[in-house]
Amino acid sequence: MIWSSDKDKQERRRSQRIPQSIPLFVKCRNSSIFGGNLHTVEVSYHGCVIHSLHPIPHGTELRLDILDGNRTTTAHVVHSDPIETGRHLTTWTVALELDRPGNIWMVKSPPPDWSKTPEQQWNMEKPPSGRSRQKFR
Repeated sequence: MIWSSDKDKQERRRSQRIPQSIPLFVKCRNSSIFGGNLHTVEVSYHGCVIHSLHPIPHGTELRLDILDGNRTTTAHVVHSDPIETGRHLTTWTVALELDRPGNIWMVKSPPPDWSKTPEQQWNMEKPPSGRSRQKFR
């Protein structure tokens, strides 16, 4: 089995993640199974990572109310992975992809790859003709 390094993962990402704690109210859009106050751990132009006390199923559609800026956006769960500490499972790392990418986080000095227009981003992700498109997260 080949393990990729953090640098390899960063090179495959569409936009750089940066550590940032932003208070959110997170709510499921299609049901009332989940809702609560959480904080981001990392943010990017395309999404964020949060920690939750419960797993959130892949594909779950969420509404994110950004509490310190009175902004709202929508996202969906890309993956939800347990973090084990000792004998007890205490937290889940949940990766979210924004439905509309952008600097919703209001990062004052975002990384250079956050300034690409949607067309530039699409051209960067577009496969050579005749090949299927593969996304990396």
